[in-house]
Amino acid sequence: MKSTSADTAYQERDVQAGVATGAGGRKARVRPAVPAGLIAGSYVLAFLLQVAGAPTAVLSVALLMRIVGCVLLCTSLFWRPWQKVTGVLVTLVLPAAANLLWNRELSGEGTMVLRLLADVLQLVCVVGGAAWLWWTRRKG
Repeated sequence: MKSTSADTAYQERDVQAGVATGAGGRKARVRPAVPAGLIAGSYVLAFLLQVAGAPTAVLSVALLMRIVGCVLLCTSLFWRPWQKVTGVLVTLVLPAAANLLWNRELSGEGTMVLRLLADVLQLVCVVGGAAWLWWTRRKG
């Protein structure tokens, strides 16, 4: 793609103003704390709603938060493509697989230890993945 004089002028203006630009000269519109916060906050919200005894339909709000966080992550300029794929796999796909495993195979009174293990796996994946994303973001 050819660069026009207007593109060059905008880039020079942004550099002089100290505005961070990412790949291809695009400006970052969402701060990196937003996707990481939505992803980590979704697990905390789901946990609090479960403790409060909220119906399953209300828990979908936490899932929606996590999906929005992953979408913002994928459109963000603060991470490289491989970091985005890893972040989505660790914070969305792996916890969903653990939850499906629990709902299909591990439900019952004799499997409380396995349920606790599945919850810990989800906690580590979601919050740990969001923390990893925060630490690996591009600065500046």
